[in-house]
Amino acid sequence: MPKISTRIARCLILAVAFLAFSVACGGSETKSSSDIQVQLTNQKPLSLRFTVWSRAATRVAFRKSRLPWGNRYSTILVAVTPHGEYLERNFPIDDPSPEKITIGPNESVSGEINLQNVFGGLDGALKKSDIHVFWAYQAPKELNIAQWSGGWILIPQQE
Repeated sequence: MPKISTRIARCLILAVAFLAFSVACGGSETKSSSDIQVQLTNQKPLSLRFTVWSRAATRVAFRKSRLPWGNRYSTILVAVTPHGEYLERNFPIDDPSPEKITIGPNESVSGEINLQNVFGGLDGALKKSDIHVFWAYQAPKELNIAQWSGGWILIPQQE
């Protein structure tokens, strides 16, 4: 069973890296990369803070669970050590909420994903080395931004 998990993790890493580089290099997307910003928060708990803009011409509404932080499965996340070992990801049941959000033209919304809830053993791994986090997010069409965005965040080793 561990070989299957390793293969899946490696495929995810490759897919996210390919996505990140193809979007960063222009790919086929024509929307601005500033439509989504991601920052590492240095506070405890360690989190990724996402800010998403709407480039729609009018006010739009969609399920809140479609935002990067709205549901455990809204954003693809992979954490890897510099030696290529991945951190196990927790996949609890997280049914999407029917709650909706409304965003006007050029408005933004922000939220956070707690990385310590997502990855088992993150604190222990950070005591040993840096951790690379790859992310990919498929935006709702209503926002009129690139369909897929992705990137890489380095979390420095902590003492």
